[in-house]
Amino acid sequence: MSRQAQAEREKDARVTLASAEREIAEQVLAAASLYGHDPNALKLRQMNLLYEMNKERGTTVLIPTEMASSLGGLVGLSQALANPPAEGMSS
Repeated sequence: MSRQAQAEREKDARVTLASAEREIAEQVLAAASLYGHDPNALKLRQMNLLYEMNKERGTTVLIPTEMASSLGGLVGLSQALANPPAEGMSS
């Protein structure tokens, strides 16, 4: 293998990596913008992260009081959305 061919492959790999990193950064910026405009979206993401951490291992996670308090109302909302009242029933 010639040094020139090896250097070309390494260059291509770095360009591919840089392109992927740019795309990831753009997605992170888009997510940050969404979360900045919709606090409930951020809370849902936090809940999803906690769920994903515990899904397989059943790990105990300590949640800071402020975060737990902010998630409280959202937990009730998500439960209500998951179990809507039957049709014709009043709340």
